[in-house]
Parts: sequence; C-alpha cells; structure tokens
Amino acid sequence: MDRAWWPGSWGKALLLLLLLLLTNSSPTSAIKWLALSRVSTLAVTAPASSQLCDSFRGSLVRQQVRFCKDNPAFMDSVKRGAIWAIDECQFQFRTRRWNCSTLNDEAIAAFKKAFKPKNSPEPVMVSNKTERAVPVTSQPEAGEHHPVLNPFQNTSPALPPTYTQRRGRKPRKKSRKRSKSGGGIVGPYPIVPQGVVHRAGTREAAFVHAISSAGVAHAITRRCSSGELDDCGCDRSVRGVTQHGFQWSGCSDNIAYGVSLSKRFVDARDRKLVKTKNSSKRRVSSRALMNLHNNEAGRKLIEMNMRVECKCHGVSGSCELKTCWKAMPTFREIGEILKEKFDGATEVRVKEVSGRAELEPNKQYFKKPTEVDLVYVSSSPEYCDYDINSGSLGTHGRRCNKTSRGLDGCDLLCCNRGFTSFQERVQERCSCKFHWCCYVKCRTCIRDVTVHTCN
Repeated sequence: MDRAWWPGSWGKALLLLLLLLLTNSSPTSAIKWLALSRVSTLAVTAPASSQLCDSFRGSLVRQQVRFCKDNPAFMDSVKRGAIWAIDECQFQFRTRRWNCSTLNDEAIAAFKKAFKPKNSPEPVMVSNKTERAVPVTSQPEAGEHHPVLNPFQNTSPALPPTYTQRRGRKPRKKSRKRSKSGGGIVGPYPIVPQGVVHRAGTREAAFVHAISSAGVAHAITRRCSSGELDDCGCDRSVRGVTQHGFQWSGCSDNIAYGVSLSKRFVDARDRKLVKTKNSSKRRVSSRALMNLHNNEAGRKLIEMNMRVECKCHGVSGSCELKTCWKAMPTFREIGEILKEKFDGATEVRVKEVSGRAELEPNKQYFKKPTEVDLVYVSSSPEYCDYDINSGSLGTHGRRCNKTSRGLDGCDLLCCNRGFTSFQERVQERCSCKFHWCCYVKCRTCIRDVTVHTCN
C-alpha cells in the first residue's frame, strides 16, 4: 500500500477500526422498536392498519407486526411509551458518561458504507432530545437539524477495489430484490451498549429494556383509564367497602391489562429466541433470558408501586364518605426506582435446571435476584472514548461541572483528560411580574456564564 496515499500509523489505526465496523453486521445493539417514537401518528384504523404495520418491518419483528395489525388502536400508546422511555432514560443518566444518547439508523448505515468513495452518509447522533412528530420516511425531513458527529471526516479516503476482494474471485452482485419487510423506521433509538469483549448484555442495556417495557405498560394503562380507547377502560374488579371504612369507587388504573399487552409486544423478539433454542435443544441465549427478566422487572415495579388515592365527600369537605381508587405511580417515580435497581444490578449466567435454562448469580456469594431486580451478563465499557462497536460515544465535548465531586464532575466525566473552559453568553427571562388579569410579563436578561467541556 502506498504510504503517500495512506498516512502512517494513524491510517493503520483508522483502517483497523473500519474493518472492525464492517465485520460486525450490527455495530451496536439496539432496541429498534423504540424508533416508533419518531413516527408522527400511529392511531390507525383497522382497514389501514395492515399496510402501515407492514411498513414497520425491519424495526419490528414478525410477532410485533402481527400485534400492530391485531391491535391498531394501541400502537399510538406504544409510541408514547417509547417516547417516555427514551426521555426518562436520558433524564436519569444525564450526568453520567453513558447518557442514553440516541443514534439514527443512518449513522449505523454510514459505518457499513465507510469505504464508499462518494456520497458516504455521515454518522448522525441525536443526544439528550427525543424527536417527535416526524412522518414515516426513509430520510429525515429537510427542515430537521441534527448535531453531526463525524470522526472520519477528511481522514478516510476510499480504498482501491483490489483491497475489498480476493484475486481470482468475482465480486458478488448485491441482490436488488427488496423484501416485503422494507427497511423499517429510521431511528433514533438509544444505543444499547455491548460489553468490554463485544458481548451484548450490560447493565445499561438492562435499564433500557426495563424502562421501555414499563413505558409501554404505563402508556396503555393511562390511556385506558382516561377513556381515550374504546377497547379498554377502568379496572372494574376493584369494588366494595374495605375494612378501613372507605368505598372503592372512581376509575382504578387497569394495570393488569396494560402489562399483558406490553408483554405481548415488548417480549416478542426475545421470547421467540428462547422458544426456538429450546425446541432445537441448543443453548439458550443468556441475553434473551436477561432481556425477558428485565422487561418483566420494569412492569412488575409498576404493579408493586400502585397506590391508593382518595377523595372525601361531605359537608364542608368532611370525610363522612371517602371513595378511593388505585392509581399508578408517575413515570418519573418508576424511572428513579429503576435507576436504583441499575446501581444494584446483579451479574448473572445461564444454568440448566431440570432441562430448563435459568439465570443465577455469576458469583456464589451474590444473592439470587428477585423478579424486580435488574440483571446483566457482561461488564460495561468505560465510555470514555468513541467506540461505536461497544455502543460508546465517548465524553469528548461533554459539559461538566468543575466544582462537583460526583459523576458529573470534570475529573470523572472527562476521564482525567482535562477540560476546556470558555465564556458563553446566554439569554434568560428575568424581572417577571404578574399583571391583572391574567398574564406574566418578563424582561430578557443577558449574562455571561463559564462553560467547561471535556477534552
């Protein structure tokens, strides 16, 4: 190879990274159905549901497409659950090295086509913001703006044709036949990190599975209780007078219904993998069992944290009669509980018990995880540097808190690489006054703030 064409050690390192990217069919593991958060609307009627659901193939597995066709009215709730899950994940991890950033499908395709000389798409990262109200298209709208992360810009010239094929062999022609499944929905969806040895199944992946499963159950249950859906309603099984003296009334959240639909949709892919491996007498994937466990943990946490809300009736607000109903916790509360479960997650492995695959702690002195504990099978990378194979976008350029000693501090967040400080001028509302009646008038103030970003 001509050294003038391929510059020194940097070129070799870049070549090695590109080869690693191309040898993996999927540079990073992702829960692709979360891309439904990008669709403008999913409130479809039965006649139009078949064609629309078929367009989701590639992002949805066959069982999920069938769910879409059988339950078109609930697909908008699935979309809401995906939005809530991504937003909550990014909120809970906003100060950590892995901040639940979302990666567009186009970015993944860009790495697969990194050797193409012309019109090579650039990686597109959408971080800390979930996009909404975008129609189902294969390309983003012209008006959209995405922060661009392009580590290969002006550094990776096209390789000669002799490099990509062996001598004496004709290159295989790519089939132009398109399957009925289509390409699925263009992201974004959170990058689900892989382990330090490229094994999927980190504790970050466990959190994403749990929060997304809980998001779908929460969204379906909320819409049923609010009367937005004709196919479901309140939980009518909660009736009568309790021993505490209040009467069950009002609209109790039908969490059992939301959990059952969430289980059918979210668990479809991994349940199929476990069933196929069992039938073929092969070793069951630890990742599939891990995903099913964490999906169930997210749903169980909602059920276990159902609370009783009451309303008093009587003269001058006295509680001569008190009616109560069961209500779900807020999704923010679920996210905070799952964050605690994330910090205490248990590393597990697969064990055969009476011909059935089960998860057990990887260390003998660890306690067996409960049904609401998160589990993982692979250690997480450090997330300090950019490595799309392991699902790490790195912390270069991230804002940090100079005075904090926590995970958002510049020392930990920047991985001891140091940081850069600069002044930034910001506009904010100030001197707000309430005017009768009824509006608030504020001034716009400009002030300089010091911003610290990781090197």
